Amino acid sequence: MNANAQPTVVVEIEDLEPTLETNVRLYLSIEQQKASPLVSAGRLRRLHQKASKEIAAALQPYGYYRPQIETSLTLESEDNWRAIYRIDPGPAIPIGSFDFTIIGEMENDPEFRSLLEKQTLKPGAAFSHLEYERFKSALSRLASERGYFAAEFIRQRVEVDLESYSARIYLDYDSGPRYRFGELNFSQDIIEDELLRRYSTFQPGDPYSLEQLLQLQRALNDSRYFRLVEVSPGEIPAGSTEIPIQVDLSPRNRHLYKLGVGYGTDTEARASFGWEMPRINRKGHRLDTKLTVSGIGYSAETDYIIPVLDPRTDRLVFSLSEVEEEFESDTSTWRTLGVSLNHGRGQWRETLSLDYQREEYKREDEDEESTLLIPGVSWSRTWGPDFINVLDGVRFDIALAGGNDSLVSDTDFSSVGARLKFITSFGPRDRIIMRGSIGSITADDFDKIPPSLRFYAGGASSVRGYAYHSLGPEDSNGDAIGAEKLLLGSAEYEHYFDDHWGVALFYDIGNAIDDFSDDLERGAGFGLRWKSPVGPVRVDLANSISEDEDWRLHVNIGPDL
Repeated sequence: MNANAQPTVVVEIEDLEPTLETNVRLYLSIEQQKASPLVSAGRLRRLHQKASKEIAAALQPYGYYRPQIETSLTLESEDNWRAIYRIDPGPAIPIGSFDFTIIGEMENDPEFRSLLEKQTLKPGAAFSHLEYERFKSALSRLASERGYFAAEFIRQRVEVDLESYSARIYLDYDSGPRYRFGELNFSQDIIEDELLRRYSTFQPGDPYSLEQLLQLQRALNDSRYFRLVEVSPGEIPAGSTEIPIQVDLSPRNRHLYKLGVGYGTDTEARASFGWEMPRINRKGHRLDTKLTVSGIGYSAETDYIIPVLDPRTDRLVFSLSEVEEEFESDTSTWRTLGVSLNHGRGQWRETLSLDYQREEYKREDEDEESTLLIPGVSWSRTWGPDFINVLDGVRFDIALAGGNDSLVSDTDFSSVGARLKFITSFGPRDRIIMRGSIGSITADDFDKIPPSLRFYAGGASSVRGYAYHSLGPEDSNGDAIGAEKLLLGSAEYEHYFDDHWGVALFYDIGNAIDDFSDDLERGAGFGLRWKSPVGPVRVDLANSISEDEDWRLHVNIGPDL
C-alpha cells in the first residue's frame, strides 16, 4: 500500500428502491466523506462501522423500523476500497390510530373537507413521517390561503411503539375565525376607482381568499392599463378580523407601438405596424390600430374599446376597417363599419355584432360591388390549462350571421360555420391533433354574396396539399370563386425528440363545395415542429392524394388553440 496515496471507495447499496437509496446515501458518512482529502484507511473503517445506525435512521422517516442490514468493506486493490450494503427495509410500520380533531370555522370549510378526504394518514396504512409533515404543512398552507390567520396546532405528537409495531398519531388543530376582506384601496390616479372595483370578484365582508387576490392581480394585469400591479393585504386593525387590501398600480405609457415582420405560405412575406392607446380617459376607453401588408394584400383596422358590465370579460367595440386581398387572379376590397359586444357567458365567449360592409371585386372580368348589413353572433370555448403549447385541450367555435334585402343588404342570406380542434397526448412527447370545419351559406341570390363571405379551401390551415384558396368551384378562367359550403377534416401525429424539436405526419381532407355530396380533395405530408418562445412553429411539406400536384411547403406560427 502506498502511504502517500489517497484511498478511494466505491459505495454500493443493494435491494432498495431509488427514493430510499437516495436518502440512505444522504445519511451515510462514508458516502458523504469519500472524496475528502482527510480520508485514510483507518477513517474509512470507522465510517463503515457507523453505517448500520445511519442506514436505520435514514429509513425511519419512511416508516421502516425493522430493516435487515448486511455490510462489508473490502480492499480490492492498492488504496481502492469497496463498501457494500445489502438492505431489506422490512415492513413499514402501520398506523394504529389517527386521533385528529379540528375546532374553529375551518371545520365547515369545503376546501378543508377536500384536503381531509385526500390525506393518506388512515388506520392500517403504512406510516410515513414525511406524509405526516406534508399533511401538517398542507393544513397550515390552507389556513394561510383561506384567511385563518390565528390558526395553531394545540397538540401534535407521534408515538412509535416498536413492541406492537404500530404508530399512533395525535393531532389537534384550532383554526380560529376566518378573516374577511376589508376595504379595497387603489393607489393610482388614471382610472376611475369604480371601474377598477369591477375587476374584483370579492366585496368587503366576504371571506378572505388568497386565490381571489391573485385573480384580481391577473385581471388588472390583463386590463392593459398598468405596467406594474401589486396586490397585498394591509395591516389588520387591532381587535378586527377584516383585512384591508392595498392595490398599487403603475400606468403604462400613453402610446404603445408595435412593429412586426414574418412569413407565412398563405400570406407570403408580411409586415405589420400597430399603435395602441391603452387609456384614452379615466373611464378606461382604449384605441387599437393595426396595419398589415402582405404578399396577397393589406388590412387596416381601428378599434375603439369600451369596458362594460364585467370589464374582465366584457367590452363594447366600435371598429372601422379596410381589407384588400387577392382571390386567385382577382382582387377584392371591402370596407367595414361595425359594432360588437364581447361578453363572457360562463366558460363561453359570446360576441354579438352588427357590421355594415361594402365590397368591390371582379367576377368573370366584370366589376362588381356589394352592400350588406350583417348582424351576427358567435360563441367560443377552450378547454385546457394552456393555449400555446398544449398536451391535452379542445377548442370549439361557432358563428351565425345573415342579412336581409329589406334592411340595406343586396340579398337575403344566412351563414353558419363551426370549427373544432382536439388535442390529446400519450406521454409527454407524443400527441394526436384532430380538427374539423363545416360551413354553409343560404342565399336568395348567391351571385350577390361577395368573395369575403364565401368559403374557400386549400392552404396551411386547410388541405395542405393545395395552394391557399385554390379549391372550390371555378369560373370560366379556371379560378376558384368561393362556394356555398365548406367541409374540412385533418388528423395529425406529432413526436418530439426533446423539449423543443419534433416531427409530424398528417392527413387532410376537405373542399369548398356547393353541395355536401360533392367530392372532397385529400392531401398528406410530414413536417418539422419547433416550440419557440412565441408559440409552435410548423413547417409542413404536403402533397395531394386526389390529383397530380406539386409538393407544397407551408409555414405557420401560432398557438395550438
